[in-house]
Amino acid sequence: MNESQISVRYARALFESAKEEGVLDEIRENMEDVYKVCQIPEFRYLLVNPVIKESGKCTVLEKMFKKDIHSLSLSLLNLTVKNGREEYIPSIARYFIDLYKKHKGIKSATFVSATPLPDAISKKVKRNIEKAFKSPVELEISTNDTLIGGFVIRIDQLQYDASISNSLREVEKQLLK
Repeated sequence: MNESQISVRYARALFESAKEEGVLDEIRENMEDVYKVCQIPEFRYLLVNPVIKESGKCTVLEKMFKKDIHSLSLSLLNLTVKNGREEYIPSIARYFIDLYKKHKGIKSATFVSATPLPDAISKKVKRNIEKAFKSPVELEISTNDTLIGGFVIRIDQLQYDASISNSLREVEKQLLK
């Protein structure tokens, strides 16, 4: 069974359980926290280290998360360790977050510009995206000075590149024809 199938099954099971118990929003926050912790190289090493026994991994997870996350989330973490699937915890968390967003109709958008955006402009960009897609949007804003000017916006699988560097590439293609 590949990683995707394993992660999706665990994420769906957690999603359905959270929905039944009415704690979907809380579990989503838990999975975001778990995903962030899983980005720490030492924690990832702990998860995949075959020398550390199952009981040791469960103890570490209990001490790290018991006070901060819902018992359902903690049960999932312990279950994955007991089943020898702890290496999939980051992707399970990511799939759960994706399921949550799909369920709530939330779009993910990334706005990259050459210079930092003022708060007023970023709020306006978010409102315009929400209006265009008629759904809530989680907007991530970043800068990339290689764009020279303009912006690139990605919404789910769509991308609009209005950067000067892209315009220059297009001009170069035309000149080379």
